[in-house]
Amino acid sequence: MNKKPFSYLYMSALVLVVLFTAACPLKVVNVSAPDINCVFDPSCRITVTDSSAPIPIPAEGTNFLQSRTFVGKPGSPANGLYGYEYRIDLRNAVGITYIPCISSMIIEFGPVVSTLDYDGDGSSDQVFVITSGGLGSIGLASADKIGNEITFTFSSPVCAGGRPGDGQSTYFFGLVSTKPPGFVTAKVKETTGTVYNVQARAPQKCGIPPYNPSYWNDGGTIQHNNNCYNYANNKRTDTYAQPGRAAGAMYSNLTCTEVYNAAIADGLVPLPASGNCPDGKAKIALFVDPGVDYHWYRLDRGGMWSHKPGATQATNLDNSGNPISNPETADRCGDWLCYTDFCGYLCCCSDEIQGQGHENIN
Repeated sequence: MNKKPFSYLYMSALVLVVLFTAACPLKVVNVSAPDINCVFDPSCRITVTDSSAPIPIPAEGTNFLQSRTFVGKPGSPANGLYGYEYRIDLRNAVGITYIPCISSMIIEFGPVVSTLDYDGDGSSDQVFVITSGGLGSIGLASADKIGNEITFTFSSPVCAGGRPGDGQSTYFFGLVSTKPPGFVTAKVKETTGTVYNVQARAPQKCGIPPYNPSYWNDGGTIQHNNNCYNYANNKRTDTYAQPGRAAGAMYSNLTCTEVYNAAIADGLVPLPASGNCPDGKAKIALFVDPGVDYHWYRLDRGGMWSHKPGATQATNLDNSGNPISNPETADRCGDWLCYTDFCGYLCCCSDEIQGQGHENIN
């Protein structure tokens, strides 16, 4: 069973968990452009890849979030690692009815390399700001990490101007990962509180999880508050996630069409005709006991399938006790639930680490 009755006690416990989730401040240092170049290349010269995307603030002219990436060369301290730099540029943005200003940016980045010395003081750093030898005039007040997300708060608001050329730009600020780049959606926050989704590049976040049921089968909070939808997406929420709820488009009826489309509203994508999920995404399958319940399966690393029925334990066996090589041919009928209708496959942005999937489900 994958639906769960509302519980005030349960919701109170969830609120307490959220309240006590603390941000982890990252160490930020100011550097010059040559300092970073020398960390990534013995010759102190790096080749960069740049991309930019507009920020939909209420302004005329041009503005953008710039993403810059580069790779550490052999013989350098950052050999084989990937550098990521960002810059918000409102220099040629012109306010229409008011002067819009940006206060912070949030990006899903994952683990940050914390072993490199960027400013040459002999200690390890995590985030650098290029305050000389580059563009910009506004640095960072802080960089705080919660889970896979990092919030960069600027030392002062980054504002558009009253005419072209009068606006502001941040310095390049950056950090390092072991993973190569892919496209993600960053969140740029205006001082008014409005948040804008902007394309950026960050470490590739999707991965195929191994079958490791011990994480999910703790006999407590994780097992009892994460269902088959959580497990298929490899995303621990402790909210007994429901398709479409995070997107405000939850299913109304337990049919293939409604549950499938609700998952798409959450950001999952239908399996391409090739049968292979793109961009390192994981393959999952949906079945429905019409009018009664739904059930999801996931394809694990190694090519076998597994699932987690409701609040029970995750397993790689079907209802007859056989390993699942194909969910379509598996025994999906139990004492009173029988998932007869096959709805189709979707692709989700999972992770190699249990519970750390990246889809926005709740």
